[in-house]
Amino acid sequence: MRRFLACAGLVCLAQAVAPQVARAEWVRDSVSISWKSNGATLWRFSFDPASGKPFFNPIALRGNPSFTNFKPEDHPWHYGLWFSWKYINHVNYWEEDRTSGHAAGSTRWSTPAITTRPDGSARISMNVTYSRATGEVDMTESRVLTVSAPKVDDSFTIDWDLRFTAGKEGAVLDRTPMPGEPNGAVNGGYAGLSVRLAPLTMSVVSTEGPVTDFPGSRARPNAAAVAGNFSDGDKQIGGIAILSDPANMGAKAPWYIINQERDKFRFICAAVLAPAVRTLAAGQQWNLRYRVAVKPTPWTQDALVEALAAWH
Repeated sequence: MRRFLACAGLVCLAQAVAPQVARAEWVRDSVSISWKSNGATLWRFSFDPASGKPFFNPIALRGNPSFTNFKPEDHPWHYGLWFSWKYINHVNYWEEDRTSGHAAGSTRWSTPAITTRPDGSARISMNVTYSRATGEVDMTESRVLTVSAPKVDDSFTIDWDLRFTAGKEGAVLDRTPMPGEPNGAVNGGYAGLSVRLAPLTMSVVSTEGPVTDFPGSRARPNAAAVAGNFSDGDKQIGGIAILSDPANMGAKAPWYIINQERDKFRFICAAVLAPAVRTLAAGQQWNLRYRVAVKPTPWTQDALVEALAAWH
């Protein structure tokens, strides 16, 4: 709005500028839910039955690219931020066939029960079934996802509460053999909560300090939490952290991280099976808890320790 003011005999032109009003809204359809702020999607959770897995993508901050990388050509079974086992009872639940789009093991889920609040927080609960092509159920899962309301700087958290129950034949949870094991491979050990990250410049830090040693572009630190910090050119755009509840694997949980500069391959996995294959008896349960935390400034060792303490 323009208005004219008299100033010592002169006519001055003043421009009244209205303050910017933040606009935030839920966007829902039959297969997804997302939170948008001033037109930018901070996060989107997809539960399309036609997809191979439920997933979060994008995960972002206003004015910046997404931290997640969805179904890249090199690994189209990477879903941004998602959970998947590698092998259950020797059946592959991780990779989908490039032609059919289906894995040997089927991951199916119920329609989520979703509660949203005006402040941008949400609770998503769903039941997941892991079954073979022949119909036998290898394992079931009760999953609860709790997304916090974003702060003024857009930072937010996603809590993962997972309860797994072995089927009537039990469940052998396995992965590609680790280096040093029989038939071990450099890419051995991954399974569980994972995030495929954007092809930006990434540095990694943990609650034990910076992670700088990447032989073969891989690192296998043991820590309570790890984070990837990102920059796009000269611009720092923050980072994404995964915190592991000490009840999962203790205070020095195992991780599998790829930070490959040549192909900008960035990947972090809370590799709960890295120490060893895990066997559950019929009906036996295993609970896992994680927090994914996003913020616009780089994570430090101290910030991760503080975030872990605040969570508990």
